[in-house]
Amino acid sequence: MKKYRNVLVHGNFEVMHTGHVRLFAYAKELGEKLLIGLSVRGLSSEEIARREDALRSSSWVDDVIKFTDLVSLIEELKPDIVVKGREFINSYNVEEDVMAQYGGQVVYHSGQEGVPQTELKRKVFDKPHIMQEYLSSYLHRNLIDIENLEKRIDAIANLRVLVVGDVIIDQYTECQAIGMSQESISLVAKPIENKFYLGGAGIVAAHCAGFGCRTDFLTILGNDEESRLAEDLLAKYGVTSHIVRDPTHPTVLKQRFRSGPQVLFRLNRFRQEGFTRLIRSTFNDTYKEILKDYDCVIFSDFSYGVFEDKESRKLVNLAKQSGLFVSADSQSSSQTGSLESFYGADLITPTEREARIEVKSREGLYVLSQEALKALGAKFIFLTLGSDGILMSALNFRTDFIPALNDNPIDLAGAGDSLLSVSTLMLAQGSSAYEAGLMGSIAAAMQVSSLGNSPLSVLDLKNLLREIFS
Repeated sequence: MKKYRNVLVHGNFEVMHTGHVRLFAYAKELGEKLLIGLSVRGLSSEEIARREDALRSSSWVDDVIKFTDLVSLIEELKPDIVVKGREFINSYNVEEDVMAQYGGQVVYHSGQEGVPQTELKRKVFDKPHIMQEYLSSYLHRNLIDIENLEKRIDAIANLRVLVVGDVIIDQYTECQAIGMSQESISLVAKPIENKFYLGGAGIVAAHCAGFGCRTDFLTILGNDEESRLAEDLLAKYGVTSHIVRDPTHPTVLKQRFRSGPQVLFRLNRFRQEGFTRLIRSTFNDTYKEILKDYDCVIFSDFSYGVFEDKESRKLVNLAKQSGLFVSADSQSSSQTGSLESFYGADLITPTEREARIEVKSREGLYVLSQEALKALGAKFIFLTLGSDGILMSALNFRTDFIPALNDNPIDLAGAGDSLLSVSTLMLAQGSSAYEAGLMGSIAAAMQVSSLGNSPLSVLDLKNLLREIFS
């Protein structure tokens, strides 16, 4: 591929996120030098310095040029290529008129696919002062006051919550690696210790109870040792359980065999076929019977059979008709979920992969989140980007981004569950999307700092909030 001399990407870059890094990576492939035009019209000197510092921290970027007039910038630099997002392809773009005068061209692209998610952290937020400045700017531009935020966190305890979904028992088996087998190419390990944790929608309910909410939980369990362990843990965490029994289905068990920080192997025990009509009817009737006196409903779907597409929409509609705030998450990791099953939920928290599968889109992250909002009939989409952080989009709100707040995660299991729990509770009691996203990110950072799922508390949230912004 021909390498051009200069490639230009321009914007205001108020909120740096993964989509920008992907665009920079693609643009850099086209030319010898990647120039970033930073629009500074109306910005304070401090804000200009913050944005320029963040841009220059990216190793893709060769130079940052501040400008107030785009036409003048292009006439001065005469870049060979200007790269813009694909969402602009059907709009009028003044760059095309200006560049036609000297033979330059505009390329529309949504960014280099395959750029590792950790690139954002390594290339942009690897300097502590940049992260601190970004978070301070996040508070400022979203009018967040820490004292008021702490009061909103305290108010979570007044909520009444119903959580619906699959229970998972997570078993962690710590092993000692012995060596390689002499008979076959396989690792030999000796089990040392087993630890059991509540997972799936169960830990979502446990988080809510840990925050002081009156929490009810509806699920389907088998009749086995794992189901009794789940019941005991739910009771221990203060959750009121409504359990529909199906003796023919084992309770889902996820076994992780670990040696030190490494997972050697994972084994999932579950039954693929769905529940009988009688079990399904009992489950739906129980939901209708208990659906009262709540402030919000959380649907946490791990795709092990608790939810069915058409029935799930009915469950969402019943909650909305009762005036409740509704959130949903349908995970597609080892299983295949369906976000469309929860059409009309107020908040949906998909991974990037889940959102792309749902809306069948290869557009950039901003456009992807907007498409997901429309396709799922949601008010809020918190797009989770793994080790990069989350991108928050909402109807009639400016999209914003929070980088991942834990640089050294121990166990990534449960990050999405804690984000879903806290973000839902914050939104249900009147917080802004920006406050909810921040506290959800803090909860996720806290959750991944230890092995296995453990319920969080209001005190945990407030302590880490103070630590980050001290």
